[in-house]
Order: sequence, then structure tokens, then C-alpha cells
Amino acid sequence: MNISQKIKNAREAKNLTQLELAKSSGVSLDSIKRYETKESNITIHNLIKIAKVLDIDLNYFANVPKLSLSLSSKMSLSQDKYVPKLENQQETLNDDMINIPFFENVRASAGSGAYNDEESTQALGLSKSFLRECFGLYSFINLSVILGQGDSMAPTLPENCYLLIQQGEVAEGEICVTRIEDELYVKRLQKRPKLKLLSDNKAYEPINLEGENFEILGRVVGYFKKTTL
Repeated sequence: MNISQKIKNAREAKNLTQLELAKSSGVSLDSIKRYETKESNITIHNLIKIAKVLDIDLNYFANVPKLSLSLSSKMSLSQDKYVPKLENQQETLNDDMINIPFFENVRASAGSGAYNDEESTQALGLSKSFLRECFGLYSFINLSVILGQGDSMAPTLPENCYLLIQQGEVAEGEICVTRIEDELYVKRLQKRPKLKLLSDNKAYEPINLEGENFEILGRVVGYFKKTTL
């Protein structure tokens, strides 16, 4: 069963019209109609809203191809002013559900650098089983979501996607978020023979980290596609 069928079946089981679901969830009626067709992608943000109104677990939608999230096998933050107090802001709601902070104004550039505005956070409530099944995660601490911009990591990362990041060690060849001065970059880490940030899009030159004021903040463990709401 595809995601459009699952949304429609769950809505009808609650005896809700598309208009009633739109009003209750805050998702536009046009979006609801699109989501109940076979060709439409759905954002994780809207999926959470819909699941809450329909009283269903996000795992209900797991393994559905049209869900706009993805993980790369080669994908893989330390705490600073751009991602403050992650340990305190990530809450465990119960044994399975956790709140992951979403820093909507923090941007990491998959390009030539992005300046980051003052932080503004929201919380994404996701289940550990959902994160485990969709992203292969078994550790759920120090997770957060920021916006990636640019095309330097294409085709691995689509342009303007949401990055799921985790503080911790970053291995050779993994995709990481790195702060250089006041800018954040999302690139692939090369440790040897020289420490560099590499782009998967070969139109971009490597960034040499030697002599730079930088901090490797953590690894990218997955991404959500940014689609029109």
C-alpha cells in the first residue's frame, strides 16, 4: 500500500473529509488532495501533522517510497553558538518518542558558504523505531535538523534539503557539517594526506582546512527532501 492510500484510509477511518483533515492539521487542502494521489511527495513536517490528527504512529508510513526522506550509505556536530544546547533541547517523550530540535534559521552550505541567522528552533517528534528503520540509527542522542543549501553535494544530497545531523566523531569519507569562521559547510571529509572538505559535485574545488579557524561539528546521517508545502 502506498502513502496516498494509507493517508486516505486513515482519514476515512476517522470519518474525516479532506477539508476537515486540512483544518485540523494546518496542512492546506490542496496539499491533502495532492498527498492522496499517487504522484505526490509529502514532507516529513506535514506527515507529522497529519499523523497527529489521525492518531496514528509514524511507523505506519515506514518503507513507503513516496515519503520524502533518504539515507546515503556514505553519509554520515561539537556544540557551538549555531547549534546551542542540543543535549538539553532533545527531549525523550516516552520510551519510543523523542523531540529533535529543528533549527530553521541555521543553514549549512553545499556550495561556497552560508551565513547563519540567529537561531530559531522547533521540535520534531519522531519515534526511535522510525529513525532506526528509515535511517539505520541505533543511537538517538544529539540529533538535530538544519537546512542544507546549494548543489555542491549533488547527486548525493539534493539542493535545499533538510539535514539530519548527529554530534560525534566523523570518519574518513563521511559527509559532515563544518564551521569555518562564521560559515557552515556540508562536505565530505578527507583526513589524509591533507585535511580537506570535498564536494561530490566536481564543479567545486576542495577546501583546504590547514591554517583555517574551523570546527568539525558532526556527521550527516540522512536528509529530508524540501518539497513545496
